[in-house]
Amino acid sequence: MITRTATTTIGLAGMLLLSSQALAGAFLFSLDQNGNAFPERITHPSGYTGAGGTLQVSVCISPSSESIAEMETSVENSIFTWNQLTAASPNLFFGGANDIPPGSIDYESTLVHEIGHCIGLAHPNAATESGLPQGSRNWTKAGNGLNGTLDVDAGADGLQGSADDVRGDDINVHWFNPNNNPFELFEPVDTSNYSNDLSDLPGGDLFAANADRDVGAALGFANSEAVMQQGAFFDEDQRQLGVDDVAMIRLGQSGLDETQGTGDDYQLELVYGGVQSGCDITVQITGSSFAFCNVGGAFVSPNHFRVNGATVQMASTSNTSWYFNQTPLGEQVIFADGFES
Repeated sequence: MITRTATTTIGLAGMLLLSSQALAGAFLFSLDQNGNAFPERITHPSGYTGAGGTLQVSVCISPSSESIAEMETSVENSIFTWNQLTAASPNLFFGGANDIPPGSIDYESTLVHEIGHCIGLAHPNAATESGLPQGSRNWTKAGNGLNGTLDVDAGADGLQGSADDVRGDDINVHWFNPNNNPFELFEPVDTSNYSNDLSDLPGGDLFAANADRDVGAALGFANSEAVMQQGAFFDEDQRQLGVDDVAMIRLGQSGLDETQGTGDDYQLELVYGGVQSGCDITVQITGSSFAFCNVGGAFVSPNHFRVNGATVQMASTSNTSWYFNQTPLGEQVIFADGFES
């Protein structure tokens, strides 16, 4: 096993919180901090060694967190959502279609996103880490080419992140299916159907499309977006996964051979460890930064990384007006030994 390690912090921090506009098909560590691309790198959850079977990842609330009682239902619901691995379209609900008070940010929607980072997923869009200005971050995630910068041109449709974007020598790190449609799931979910090599794009497409809500609307999937797309907004419920989120987890679950149906396939199972320290993923509310997941990582093989410990930190209620959903999704949350309730 290669033991070289890396760390990264990624999340929603730094995004404007807007009520009217949105601001994965990519894995953590597919880009370094200088924008250099490693397109073939797939990142797996904590504890992954390359073996098949069930991969349990524990999630707990830090004993030092604020608002423990208020956040617990959403922590359990987020675990349930990722374990179900079911995509919904639409998965964006506004105003009277949700239970979120005006002027509040849904804690659960944001937590589902952050746990996605903690199990290996990156933003499918360029996001704040690209260094691009606000309003120019929905381009499909890519690394710098030889010119050392991102090239962005929205093409004829004027939409960032769509199939006709002109991206110069940018190096794509976004995995796409044969239709280059991130709102469709292709079986089997492995490298026989998913690629990040632009030569595999359908005829006429110029770049990989990402699951941004405006791209979704143009493709006939209204109010639909990948949970891993960066952006959290007032009065917005996005507690359900999108197709692209499901596809990326399932691609990782095809194992080191990247082929579904073989012996190294694994099933991710998040388990709730209650309020304690030392879990694979620790969640806490504290401080002033909006939301992020801080992760470490290590190589399992040359093209496969795993997360080594992850901490979700979300802002104190004195800094962000969180809405804490108190409606449980069901009784199917898996508890670590000693924490059944």
